[in-house]
Amino acid sequence: MTATLALVRALFRTYTRNRQGLFWSLFFPVVLMLVFGLLGNSKAISINLAVAGGSPAFQHEISTALAHSTIFKVKEMTPTAARAAVRAGSEDAELLLPAILTPGQPAAITLYYNNANQVAAGQTVGAVQQAVGAINLALSGRPPALTVSPQPVSGSRSFSYLDFLLPGLLALTIMQGCLFGLATGLTRWKEQGVLRRFLATPLRPVQFLGATVINYILTNMVSVVIILIIGVDFLHATVQLPILPLLLAVVLGLAAFISIGFLIAGQAKSQEAVVPLVNLISFPMMFLSGVFFSPASLPPFLATVVSFFPLTYLANALRGLMSGQLVGLAPALWGDLAGLAAWTALGALIAGRTWRWE
Repeated sequence: MTATLALVRALFRTYTRNRQGLFWSLFFPVVLMLVFGLLGNSKAISINLAVAGGSPAFQHEISTALAHSTIFKVKEMTPTAARAAVRAGSEDAELLLPAILTPGQPAAITLYYNNANQVAAGQTVGAVQQAVGAINLALSGRPPALTVSPQPVSGSRSFSYLDFLLPGLLALTIMQGCLFGLATGLTRWKEQGVLRRFLATPLRPVQFLGATVINYILTNMVSVVIILIIGVDFLHATVQLPILPLLLAVVLGLAAFISIGFLIAGQAKSQEAVVPLVNLISFPMMFLSGVFFSPASLPPFLATVVSFFPLTYLANALRGLMSGQLVGLAPALWGDLAGLAAWTALGALIAGRTWRWE
């Protein structure tokens, strides 16, 4: 244990001297958050949502489920009044329920949303679709299954999306820290022969690997806390922080990307080889996995593929918890956590079989 802790301290000093790793894992997400936060209005997200149509019982059931989220201010209205309110900008969206429910058949819900501001519109559509997805899971397979069809309606209401952005940037921080920090750091040591020399010391390989994992968990947790402080205290993002579920999601996200980092480092032979490989893996996830906008706006086939990315699982889990849509260990959270666990196991299995010390 003493040798492992000494190695953790040495690895931490190495991490702080890795300028490339620090830039991508800490400074890059902070700069993105500052840019988007200062360009936008940093007030709390508040989506005015009118629920219309359907039977009185079904309308009330959906309204009650949505009202549990701190994001939505729900009103039950008639379809005509709700559409007029969306056009006028006094309501951000109308959730029009079907008049007739057929047992065993999907219930098609139309979301008429204000499209005056594209950022706000995308945020509204993404938040409603995620909330309806959570309601679907809560139904435990009972009919009707709910599907959402977004339709734009012109209006003038707009609001900031910093609260939407912050959870995605936390997920991005974890990915960048593990891939750019761990993968490039280990590859540099391999290229310099440092890893081979470790095998000639009394230090066992399991101690080295354990110290590396502990180091990157701790350093990335520090990065997450720093970005949270900047987002909440300086940019005034309004988010919820359920500590235990958030910690579980962050740890599983770290485990998934650490295993992927080991997988990359085990295959790459030089710094010149590892950086393009990391970019090839991280950049598609950065722009498609829900960091900056909801994947729901993607074409259906691409959205389905993206839904299996580890960054998508992590961003969905963090955003659901921090927005208040997921309370505690809600059933909707388990799918994202299971996806992260599967990526951890898959990455660790392949890395263990293909790892090379030189």
